[in-house]
Amino acid sequence: MLPDVGSVRPWADPGVIELNRLPMRVPSTAFPTAAEARKNAQVDDGDASPWRRSLNGKWNFRLFDSPDSIPANAVIKPPSKSWTRVNVPGNWTMQDTGDLPQYTNVQMPFDGPPPSLPDKNPTGVYRRPFKVPASWDGRQIVLHIGGAESTHILYINGRWVGYGTDSRLASEYDITDFVERGDNDIAVVVSKWSAQSYVEDQDQWWMGGLHREVFIEARGATHIDNVICDAAYNHVEGSGRLDVTAMVGGFTAPTAGWRVKTRIESLNGKQLAKPVTGKVPHAYFVPMRFFGHKVEASFSLADIEPWSAESPRRYRVICELIDPDGQIVEAHAQFVGFRSTVISGNELLINGQPAWIFGVNRHDHHPTRGKAVTLDDMRADLLAMRRHNITAVRCSHYPNDPRFLDLCDEIGLYVIDEANLEAHQYNTSLCNAPAWRSTWLARASRMVERDRNHASIIMWSLGNEAGYGRNHDAQAGWVRHADPSRPLHYEPASFHDGWLDGGRHASDVVCPMYPTHEDTAAYSGDRPFIMCEYSHAMGNSNGSIADYWDTITSTPGLQGGFIWEWKDHGLLATLPSGKKGYAYGGQFGELIHDGNFVADGLMSADLTPHPAIQEVEWVYRPVTVEKKGTKLSIANRRSFTDLSDLAARWQLNIGGLVTASGTLDVPTVAPHSAIKVALPCALPEDPDAHLSIVWTQRAATAWAPADKVVASDQMQLRAPKSAPLPKSTGIGARSAVSKLLAAPIELSIFRAPTDNDGYKLMPDMTKQHGIGGKALTSWQERGIDYNPAETFVDHNHRVDVLADGSEVHHHVVEVPDSLDDLGRVGVSFQLKSGFDQLRWFGRGQLENYPDRNRGAMVGTWESGVDPEPYLVPQEFGLRTDCRWFEFVNSSSGAVVRLDVLRPTSMHISATRFTAADLYVAGHETDLAPRKTLVVHADVAHRGIGTASCGPDVLDRYEIPTGRHTFSYRLSVK
Repeated sequence: MLPDVGSVRPWADPGVIELNRLPMRVPSTAFPTAAEARKNAQVDDGDASPWRRSLNGKWNFRLFDSPDSIPANAVIKPPSKSWTRVNVPGNWTMQDTGDLPQYTNVQMPFDGPPPSLPDKNPTGVYRRPFKVPASWDGRQIVLHIGGAESTHILYINGRWVGYGTDSRLASEYDITDFVERGDNDIAVVVSKWSAQSYVEDQDQWWMGGLHREVFIEARGATHIDNVICDAAYNHVEGSGRLDVTAMVGGFTAPTAGWRVKTRIESLNGKQLAKPVTGKVPHAYFVPMRFFGHKVEASFSLADIEPWSAESPRRYRVICELIDPDGQIVEAHAQFVGFRSTVISGNELLINGQPAWIFGVNRHDHHPTRGKAVTLDDMRADLLAMRRHNITAVRCSHYPNDPRFLDLCDEIGLYVIDEANLEAHQYNTSLCNAPAWRSTWLARASRMVERDRNHASIIMWSLGNEAGYGRNHDAQAGWVRHADPSRPLHYEPASFHDGWLDGGRHASDVVCPMYPTHEDTAAYSGDRPFIMCEYSHAMGNSNGSIADYWDTITSTPGLQGGFIWEWKDHGLLATLPSGKKGYAYGGQFGELIHDGNFVADGLMSADLTPHPAIQEVEWVYRPVTVEKKGTKLSIANRRSFTDLSDLAARWQLNIGGLVTASGTLDVPTVAPHSAIKVALPCALPEDPDAHLSIVWTQRAATAWAPADKVVASDQMQLRAPKSAPLPKSTGIGARSAVSKLLAAPIELSIFRAPTDNDGYKLMPDMTKQHGIGGKALTSWQERGIDYNPAETFVDHNHRVDVLADGSEVHHHVVEVPDSLDDLGRVGVSFQLKSGFDQLRWFGRGQLENYPDRNRGAMVGTWESGVDPEPYLVPQEFGLRTDCRWFEFVNSSSGAVVRLDVLRPTSMHISATRFTAADLYVAGHETDLAPRKTLVVHADVAHRGIGTASCGPDVLDRYEIPTGRHTFSYRLSVK
């Protein structure tokens, strides 16, 4: 049994949130001088301080079946050679320890009811030696554990120190009385499951281990324990006010003569105001007049440059602790940004201006390290977001590593910081349970105490999908009193009690998940409407995101939202098939799981963009252009910055050819304003003419080089016209095309189902629980997924062979009223091996679909054959509105061309897989690319929607019943 606490079993008690843990503080490292604090404030090198030592690296590790089965010697005696070695930060579930990850979304991975735990509860014991330098004598030694899933117990030199909960916030312990000069031993016992697991039931992998940094610090016997910076901005006057509170602590209370000197400076060291020196209160014995050992300094700053995501201007606060002899004993540095966030009417205002929330949700994830993400990983995520015009991130569903927030401050992203609190399976019960009230309060209050100095945080979120009850109101009351400068966000508050008046105490915004387009357009409340989740990016998805933004930009009170989500959570592993690949739920042998619902990102697990990012980047563009009469209307969607940092070029495309181009001269366009300029070219007489305006960066930014395209818009100047149908020279002649076909032309009405069409790997999710799209179930019930298309529709196909050996195909398809939701209407065929390049006149560059193609410009494009981009194979690779398409054999030079005759365009794809290949494959590694080229040419194709978690395809993107007529010409060049 574990010494001291084994019989108490705190991990099984939801009311025990900590034992001997120090209060949460703003992360800050002490340095001997202000110069050293200033130098190291911007780098990730805590060990630059002589008073801090990292304990990251290899640790000894042993896994036990439960915390109850751990013998005392496991934390007292030295580890034997049988122990393994693991990385810290790291998850033991990713390091071949015998315990594997498990993915669930709503359901818990073990039976309840709360707070009961399974008999088998994997528990890891981490051990390592560390040294305490002689120079640290007389100082307070503190151990920092950045994150442990789920709960942890700390032992130093075999003696119990403390216990902590909340796997996504740090725990610190005073170990001064437990260590000796020189060699010491640390043991951390981490329990994978605990009573706290019931409120960490997020849509993610269940892991285990010490997944954030661990270090020790030597703080002075009297030291600055906390630095709280409240930086306010007055947008009317353009001024700032900074209130800094330095809390002095330690095991030796300050006596008379201790002082704190506080200064505010630019990042190049220029002082903005005269430093303020204040005495540390020491008369703690005076009743009713002692308010703590804190020193307050206030600065009023005229003409300060505010912080925003567009211009993330930061300043530095330096606090020096001065002893009674006048000696500087330590210095701390904090970054601040002057920013205001208020709600006025139904608008969220940042620095007095409404701002579009071009947002995305983000989990901590790495394909080989799980939840242990590095500073480089975090920076890579944020830079990629900014490259795609994403300027806001919701920390779903827990506080991130504090360095993540440092990067958001630096790079410029608006952040919703969210408490690590989700009780999804027990959504509506625990929120009123007294046993969990201390957990509710601690998880919100400790987040605020840690993160309050960050300018990037514009709202506090009380958690996610944990019902709405008394515990939330207690949370909200504490947060509002502690930090009235930021609004509160909590989606279930309005979900359970209604958008108009629901949960006002707990949420200042209406922040729904996956509302329909109709409900979004109908919103008329007096709070800002900001979707905390919308457009579920599972597989081939994000249909109608532009339709959402048509509504958002035209409806008062709507300000945007956060796409779910940033990245797939695939884990690199050996799959049940024996192949190496990115695993999803169920592929580690677990019986309770939610399959590939974890693969729902705009990016793959290794940060490779999925094709939908093209539409997201367009929807979130900072500037828009529309044709209004003979003018172009240019609208600046930014809140604080004009367009002078962007260069605009125009291009005229007629019939697929660029006939003219040039620079577009644009006068100053103020934030949130629009101007009109003349068309840069005359209206052409020829059909199928498009004018494109492309905006690029004039200079490099932190996330992209100069000339990076940041926005584009295209206007149709002349509609396409149908070409005359060529006359046949007779039927039955041998055509040139037929020699290159590997499979004949066939009618096609079935597409390999997308995750939005239905969960092919999780059919019970739809049949039993009514979750997800219904199209796949409909297709399966009718047998559309395996029977020939002519079984269901009438099809007339006529072929005319022309004198040049080309073929003209005429199709008439009658779709009965009973088939009101087909995947496609078109044809498919295969070309012989060797065809490896594509050229087309239509929408590109990337894959696009009828409800996800507004960011795909019409033009002439070329590319190789697309690889299958999704973890679970499904329909992919379509290009919409194609006038012609060429399939090229780069070795032989052969080119097969398809010209659309009736109507003026079709939707075409060319891949290495048939719809059947994609349908039967459960994982991307199950696919074997064909040598042939599989072509689909569709006169109608179902939209994509977002029904895997959200609205299905809008009516106008469904395939209508009735007659579909189309003609095309196949030729060899």
